[in-house]
Amino acid sequence: MRTVVTTNNHGQSLGRKGLQTRKRLMDAACKLLKSGSPVELTAVSIAKKAKSSSATFYLYFSDVRDILLALTEEAESDMQAVHAVLDEPWDPKVLDVEHSRRVVDAFASVWDKHREVLRYRNLEADRGDPVFESIRLRTFIRIVNRFAEHIVAGYKEGSGGTKKTALADASVLVAAMERLAATEPKAVEKGLGADAMWDAMTRIIAQTLSFPASPADFAKKK
Repeated sequence: MRTVVTTNNHGQSLGRKGLQTRKRLMDAACKLLKSGSPVELTAVSIAKKAKSSSATFYLYFSDVRDILLALTEEAESDMQAVHAVLDEPWDPKVLDVEHSRRVVDAFASVWDKHREVLRYRNLEADRGDPVFESIRLRTFIRIVNRFAEHIVAGYKEGSGGTKKTALADASVLVAAMERLAATEPKAVEKGLGADAMWDAMTRIIAQTLSFPASPADFAKKK
């Protein structure tokens, strides 16, 4: 959920020009992240990239963490594209590869656009920052819940499948998607390649949501 910013750090209302300046600083930070580490990011370097001044930077952001937080919320907002695809009806009786591909494409697209920021979000979440952890969980849990609802709908009667097993399967799916998306594209291309990996992810999602395995399926094989 993106924070709606209406004033600068002096409490002055943001007009069109102010919003444009703030956005220009955010865009500059994004460009710098693509060529360097977030730990090397400074207010001076961002302001210089935006053809502005440090004083202007601090008019809109408290520090570098603050602008990275704003960029993280922007990425979270763009993830609505994934939610929209998952909110559509999903027929559990059909191996819907096309629907799965649309989910994967939407997810990968957000990561391609915000990879450096989302990596930073995950880093700070893993380090225990409660704000970044909350944003990560909000995005993760919503996608997991929608996957789980589709999985539950696909369980056969008497299979023993529950919301808990569906959530577990969904969590693994989302974790795998995120790990693949977070991996440096050049590294993926050195292996099987991004297309092959995302195709595999598409097939796994389609199979899991259309023909979900349940505890009973594994019990029969013991």
